[in-house]
Amino acid sequence: MSASSTPRALARERTMTRIVELGNAQLRTVGAAGLSVREIARGLGMVSSAIYRYVGSRDELLTLLIVDAYEDLAAAVEERLADVGEEPRSRFLALGGAMADWALAAPERWTLLYGTPVPGYAAPSEATNAPGTRVTREVLVIAADAAGSADGRRQESGSPTLAPEVVALLDRHLAEFDIAADAVTAARAVTAWSGLVGVISAHLFGQLGPDAVALGEDILRPQIEALADLIAPR
Repeated sequence: MSASSTPRALARERTMTRIVELGNAQLRTVGAAGLSVREIARGLGMVSSAIYRYVGSRDELLTLLIVDAYEDLAAAVEERLADVGEEPRSRFLALGGAMADWALAAPERWTLLYGTPVPGYAAPSEATNAPGTRVTREVLVIAADAAGSADGRRQESGSPTLAPEVVALLDRHLAEFDIAADAVTAARAVTAWSGLVGVISAHLFGQLGPDAVALGEDILRPQIEALADLIAPR
């Protein structure tokens, strides 16, 4: 029996899963700023001191919930992409739709990822970078595929001017993701991804007013289509 499948290890895994469930329940009721490790202990039926064997602080709990949310969002996007073909524009529209649906279904988790930062908390990059860039990588892959197609070549006019430092940064990230594309394509992809986060957040947080919120998907769809034009024009 491996160490990861011992009764003790399995019991710990079940407890960690329950901690995340209870933490997400707190997010829905009190938000990130109100998270309480002691309240998690009560939910588990533990004394307060025992919970710290699993999660040492509110910041550790936040990190667990952030990683869980990133992974769940990425899984929702990847599941949607599995149902569409290889055409880049269709894939981007599916990705944007999946992000919007996930956000509307779990607004408190979207807010944790893309809303106002929690005061006093800094996410540890070693824990959050990999899950947090899964969707971004998908957008980069779609942009790279579109750039290699006839539609992609139409983007040559009006390309953004990038400072050498920006080119170096984007090239480094492309190499890390093992994506064959140029910096201009990457810049378009990052802009499209940032735009998705922005339009979904504006809708979710009611920044366009109640009349826009009432329109729901009808107002989100054309904005996502406009963002698709950045990397996969019609």
